[in-house]
Amino acid sequence: MILEQRLRALSVGQRMAIMLGVLLLPLAAMSAISMIVLNQQEMGYRASVDESIHTLLPLTTLEHYLQRSLVDELETETHESVPDFAALTDNIDRSFSAIQSTGATKDLPRQLIDEAHQAWSQARPAVRKLVEQAHSADLAIDAASQASTQRELQQAIHDVSLARQRLTDIIRSRYARAARQRHQQLISLVWGWALIMVLAALMLTVLLRSLLRPIRQLGRAAARLGNGEAGVRAPVAGNDELTALAERFNDMASLWETRRQHLLSEATQDALTGLLNRRGILDTLDTELAAHQRQHRELSLFMMDLDRFKAINDEYGHSAGDRALIWAAEKMHEALRETDYLGRYGGDEFLAILTTTSHAQAQQIARRLTHTVMQAAASDPRHPGISVGVASTSLSGWEAATLIDAADQALYQTKQRHRQVGANREN
Repeated sequence: MILEQRLRALSVGQRMAIMLGVLLLPLAAMSAISMIVLNQQEMGYRASVDESIHTLLPLTTLEHYLQRSLVDELETETHESVPDFAALTDNIDRSFSAIQSTGATKDLPRQLIDEAHQAWSQARPAVRKLVEQAHSADLAIDAASQASTQRELQQAIHDVSLARQRLTDIIRSRYARAARQRHQQLISLVWGWALIMVLAALMLTVLLRSLLRPIRQLGRAAARLGNGEAGVRAPVAGNDELTALAERFNDMASLWETRRQHLLSEATQDALTGLLNRRGILDTLDTELAAHQRQHRELSLFMMDLDRFKAINDEYGHSAGDRALIWAAEKMHEALRETDYLGRYGGDEFLAILTTTSHAQAQQIARRLTHTVMQAAASDPRHPGISVGVASTSLSGWEAATLIDAADQALYQTKQRHRQVGANREN
């Protein structure tokens, strides 16, 4: 998470470059290492083959010549070329010196080296003597000397064969150790490749998450905004192009909410008085009726209109009539509670929703409201009076239309009483 946040400080282009680097650089490095290791293994294999040839061939050749010498007893009188035993022994000496210089290891015990060298040390005097005899000018060999030579040849053949076998064991042991090393190197290469691929995959995952997470968050925010949800904002974190896009989205969402609220206000708010209009107050009534019915609470309704409103319009003009509507709306709003709702129902008619209010309580509030407005209107003939009709769910039920009709009927009765009171005062 912390690494992802730090990556968000980089641009998308920079993260794409890092992604390519994470993918290509380790692969190139491992490819180079693999080529070096495989090349070294090939060179080691060739060296093992060369060592086998140069080490075992002289002993094998010497053993062959000794076998032949046992048969023909080095009949130099046939004028055949005499084998170069000296060169062969020198090569064998160098091979043993090289083996002894490498020293013993876990895979090459000292005992095996010592046994091979001891076998060659036993065979070497007989071979040297054979060399001297082969180069001797004296060809007169008696039977006793011939028998002795044959015994020495047989012993030399046995010792050389034993030395060759021991030397073969040494070379086989060294070759097996080299093969295990090569096998271990290949396993290390495989694990190295696996580790590089896992690390590259993890890094690529983090890089992709740093790109895809803000895109998904922006998509979810756009979907919620499209569903009409308010207050939707995309998370803003980092300093890349996606952050700038999220900021622009939030600005757009804020502007959209402002315009939406403005449109809703225009659709549900009365432009003159600032109260809810007919649509707004009726929607509110439906909502409150459903909520009160679920909670088994009583709700009351006021239907109100202004007294002498037509006379004010006719005498003082429509501007005075508008001011009278605004003044009356303010007085009614001041007289009602904060939990109540007030809206302009149409013309000079107003509708008030009194939440959690019984019929008796609503009648008391209606009397207080009427008295307050009447007193304020008495000081200015351009201010109208007010008549209120009361209806409650306990008497008229939970249907909005029925409740409004009941309040309207109560308003009609109230206005009739006001007219009678006015006529009695004139008389």
